[in-house]
Amino acid sequence: MKTALIGLCLAMSCAPLVAQEIQLGPASAPHKGHVELLSDAVEVKAGEPQVVVLRFRVDDGFHINSHTPKDELLIPTALQLNAASGIKVVGEQYPNGSTFRLPLDSGETLDVYQGEFRVSVRLVVPKGSSTLTGLLKYQACDNAVCYPPKTLPVTVAVTGD
Repeated sequence: MKTALIGLCLAMSCAPLVAQEIQLGPASAPHKGHVELLSDAVEVKAGEPQVVVLRFRVDDGFHINSHTPKDELLIPTALQLNAASGIKVVGEQYPNGSTFRLPLDSGETLDVYQGEFRVSVRLVVPKGSSTLTGLLKYQACDNAVCYPPKTLPVTVAVTGD
């Protein structure tokens, strides 16, 4: 009986170690999106097409595919803005990605965004205060694993003068 009890205690004390070994990515990965919106308010001339620059930052140690990844199977970064509050979205311009070489033996290179990147959006806004809303869809990866695709809400206060 005493041997069985010791064996059970040993088995239970090892169980958390096994769970930690099969964990994918860092412990904080499921709770973070790895990308944040840095722009929260802009002021532009009302009634005329104006370029607004939305700034995003990818966490250190992570990358996301550019808007035009090299492989069609990779998930592109895409900004989808809502035409609401009288704001008219005329166009978007994404930055060029940077080349990222996977540290695996494959030598595969990717077209990615790392650190801060900016998306230029051409808008026509009404006079007064409005809110530009939308979603940034992306997939964050580190050197070893890609995490499930995420959607970052985009909300920017826009003032038209």
